[in-house]
Amino acid sequence: MSKFEDVLISEVDDIITLPLLHTCDAYSLRNILESMTLIPKKCDVFSIDLLYTYYGLPSYRPHVEKATTNPAYYMICLILESDQFNDFHKIFPFDSGAFEKVPEMKERFFHHQSSISEYELKSTIKSAKKVIKTFYDTNDNYLSQNPQISKKFSQFDFEAISYSNLINNSTDGLLDDRASSIEIIFDKKIELNKSTVKQIIIPNCFKDDIKIMSLLKDNFDIDNPLGYDTFRGNPKEYFGLIRSEYLNFLKN
Repeated sequence: MSKFEDVLISEVDDIITLPLLHTCDAYSLRNILESMTLIPKKCDVFSIDLLYTYYGLPSYRPHVEKATTNPAYYMICLILESDQFNDFHKIFPFDSGAFEKVPEMKERFFHHQSSISEYELKSTIKSAKKVIKTFYDTNDNYLSQNPQISKKFSQFDFEAISYSNLINNSTDGLLDDRASSIEIIFDKKIELNKSTVKQIIIPNCFKDDIKIMSLLKDNFDIDNPLGYDTFRGNPKEYFGLIRSEYLNFLKN
């Protein structure tokens, strides 16, 4: 058990399980629908093939720095049934890439000798729930990124104090909500089917495409996918629309 997880609240019976979220572009979705799998790819943080998801929040942003109307770049969000998975490789309470590659994160909130291994959680959904219970108290607070610390830490609980400072930070900087979104990593492919995929968020213009809608119906039994409007812009700008659709989905 890591130093971070060692001080987390362990009683989480009142925290219901949230979905896993995997976000990609439409170009990737076409390949996904052909193979019906999510396949790990080379990770430049851990130097092995890995597949990344977030627990409960669609926090991923694509690495695109241009405005476009090319539908291949439109953002897609797969909402996965967490209870269908248990073979997790690693779980962290934040984006591991940001910890390792964004100097601001470590310099401002962590001791310079801190290692990411000090924050690795046991590879179970319960570990993610323990983070939520300790630092947000409820799922609703986690989803709205509104920390409510449920435990008093010792001054020697450096990891918990650093994480608390990180998620409570509201100043300007390079860090976005990925710094406080729970990351769940796989090192094996994920099989997609009607049981593992709860819902999908796609551009509204895709709903008029018979081919796409047939694939979603045949593969996932989804008749009415969630959707968002598109425009000429950077695909990252759809992030807020996707999150809004997702949060409404959770309420219904």
